[in-house]
Amino acid sequence: MNKLNYITHRFTGVDYPNEIWWLILEKLDKYDWKKCFCLNKRFTSLIIEFIKLYHVINCFKNKEKAIRLSNRGFKVKLNLGLTNISDVSTLSKIHTLELYGCKNITDVSSLGNVHALGLCQCTGITNVSTLGNVHRLILSQTHISDVSSLGNVHTLNLIGCKNITDVSMLGNVHTLNLSGCKNITDVSMLGNVHTLTLIGCKKITDVSMFVNVTNLLI
Repeated sequence: MNKLNYITHRFTGVDYPNEIWWLILEKLDKYDWKKCFCLNKRFTSLIIEFIKLYHVINCFKNKEKAIRLSNRGFKVKLNLGLTNISDVSTLSKIHTLELYGCKNITDVSSLGNVHALGLCQCTGITNVSTLGNVHRLILSQTHISDVSSLGNVHTLNLIGCKNITDVSMLGNVHTLNLSGCKNITDVSMLGNVHTLTLIGCKKITDVSMFVNVTNLLI
């Protein structure tokens, strides 16, 4: 295991726990391990590709390291919450990106391919039209009003987005939290949402259409 850690540390700068290596051995059991542990080029390449597919590297707040690894095809998690960052154009390849409370950000058009994106309290953002392919998206307590492009997001958090009035295009979202969206009145198109939270949506009076919603919290 130490040899495996050494070889991947050279590529990623990360020391992986033994649990990761046992998972690799389990997944790649079709190989002759006596030959593989000689760390030939083919096996080294195989290890790197496995990590790219199955493991997200947590870079914490190290932006430069995260960009370098993501540009090389690794899945990277980066937390820049509560910082003064304003330009996020270089973060387009980050897998999991947390930017909560970054009030200087105004343009997120480059983040459409991020897998999981947290933009809670990013009050400078008004246009999210390019974020429709994000898998898990947190936009709580922002000033956005138009969410018509977010119908393909799997998990969407819009807590406290008081400027939103129309959610008719969100019927295909799997998990949708609209708590505190006080100006929403019509939710008739959300009958196929799997998990729906409407706490504090005081203008919504008719919930009869939610018979197919698996988890409903109002």
